[in-house]
Amino acid sequence: MSLVALRGQIVTDYEVWPEGTILLEDGAIADVSPDDALVVEAHEVHDYDESLILPGFVDLQVNGAFGIDVASESQRLPELSEALLSTGTTSYLPTVISSPEGIYEEALPEIGAVSCGAASGAEVLGVHLEGPFINLQKKGAHAAAHVLRPDTELLARLLDLGPVRMITLAPELEGSDELMILAARRGVVVSAGHSDIAFEPAYGALDAEVSGVTHLFNAMSAMHHREPGLPGAAFAHPRAVCGLIADGLHVHPEMVGLAFRMLGPDRVCLVTDAIAATGMEDGEYRLATRTVYADGGVPRLGSGAIAGSVLTMREAFKNILAFTGCTVAEAARMTSTTPARLIGEGRRKGRLVPGYDADVTVLAPDLSVEAVWLCGKRVYSQDGV
Repeated sequence: MSLVALRGQIVTDYEVWPEGTILLEDGAIADVSPDDALVVEAHEVHDYDESLILPGFVDLQVNGAFGIDVASESQRLPELSEALLSTGTTSYLPTVISSPEGIYEEALPEIGAVSCGAASGAEVLGVHLEGPFINLQKKGAHAAAHVLRPDTELLARLLDLGPVRMITLAPELEGSDELMILAARRGVVVSAGHSDIAFEPAYGALDAEVSGVTHLFNAMSAMHHREPGLPGAAFAHPRAVCGLIADGLHVHPEMVGLAFRMLGPDRVCLVTDAIAATGMEDGEYRLATRTVYADGGVPRLGSGAIAGSVLTMREAFKNILAFTGCTVAEAARMTSTTPARLIGEGRRKGRLVPGYDADVTVLAPDLSVEAVWLCGKRVYSQDGV
């Protein structure tokens, strides 16, 4: 196989090499250097000058984008995967919110088929089940009719339908312990969300099977000085990894900054929670069984409740720099390294080191997506070349 060299500002785990080189071979990263010494080995060289060369973005919460809804239009998943490349996302978890069983029966096998296939778009790493075992009082945009009490038999059936990698549930519900044990035994990451849990039981759940927190601050118990709730438990616990929607709407920029200072880049996992309206004009879109109205870039239900976002990972990367003052390397860990590690992909995704998948996102100086490389092949270019 030919060796391909990419030259530019290489973003490593902790710093940026201003004039570095990354060498790609046979779908993997062969070598990385802080200078141009590797160029002599390459058969093909691509110069990106002042651009940032980053590990491809990993998004763990994608309900849809570019007019496509994951839950109700799962057959269009290859189309969605292709479109996501333009946002710098190279791998993701299609997300299905609380839905009727028929949607699960259709969508989960469809997602599984794509994740096992050789699609040319962003890699599908599995399914994120957001619900249906959530707290009705914190349902957010989930339809109340599809929110269910914990049911281990139902969860077992859902896990058999497709490659579930993450499940969001409310740990305080009676019977949730059995769900969490079952999920953990099946290798599924358990994330607390859409939950009204208090601080002490939340901390206990994080000591047990719960590893993550879904969209921190949103649809969960509030952080109060006498009852810190789920956010307080996430801050206090040493291993909780928190998903965060950094669009400036779901969470105030100052609270994003607080979360970063409390958790650091290895415990903040930026997600989009994107819906079909992402990348589209204002209008009417689907979110599983719900109708969502996008107006001024804000998706809402008819009740006025916010329903997902129109955020992209490229925008999340740019926003986290502005909201927190973090370094570029830290932002890359929050958009790539940390999410990959949370779902057990940390040995092949999310870093620019030898042996990892050659998934690379190149950002121009204005932080627009200049190019994307997937498995060592250029699959997107801003100029179309």
